[in-house]
Amino acid sequence: MGGRLTRVFRTFNVESRARREISKEKPTPAPRHPTSHRYEPVGRGAHTEIEAEVCRKDARLLSLLKDVYVESRDPPARVKDGGGEHLPSKLEEKRLTKLGHLGDLDVKKVSKGRISIVEALTLLNNHKLHPQTWTAEKIAVEYSLELKDVHSLLEFFIPFTVQQFPKETKKAI
Repeated sequence: MGGRLTRVFRTFNVESRARREISKEKPTPAPRHPTSHRYEPVGRGAHTEIEAEVCRKDARLLSLLKDVYVESRDPPARVKDGGGEHLPSKLEEKRLTKLGHLGDLDVKKVSKGRISIVEALTLLNNHKLHPQTWTAEKIAVEYSLELKDVHSLLEFFIPFTVQQFPKETKKAI
C-alpha cells in the first residue's frame, strides 16, 4: 500500500517538472583560484631559448659517448646429457604390500617406512588377537617400519570390536 502512495507522488506532474528543469539556464561555474590557472609566459622567447639549449650538441659529452663501447655475448650453450646436473631426487625404495581381501583395489607398492590402510588394519588386528606372536619388533621387520613408529601405532590406534549382546541383556537395558 505504501509503495502505491509514494509512486503517485513521484509520478505527479513529472513532465512539467522536467520541462522546468530543462528550460532553466545553466548556472555559471564558480571562478577558479588564480593558482589553478596554467602559467604561460607572455612571449615565445623563453621557449625558444630552452629549445635551443636542448637541441644543442655538447662536443665534450659527445666525445665521452663515443668512447663508450658495449660488447655482449651469449653464454655458451650447454649440452643436456644424463649427467649429474639434475637436482638430487630422493630415490625411495618400494616394497610389495601384503595384499588384503580387496585384491585389485589394494595398493600394490608402498614406500619403505610406510604401510597401506589394509596393512595397518591387518597388523592391528593380528596384534590384538595374538599379541605374543605379533610383537612390535616382528611387525617392524615384517612391514619395514621403524620401531618407535610401530610402538606409537600400537599404542594410539585400536581396531573396533563388534560386540553382540544376548537377547536377555537387551531386555534388561
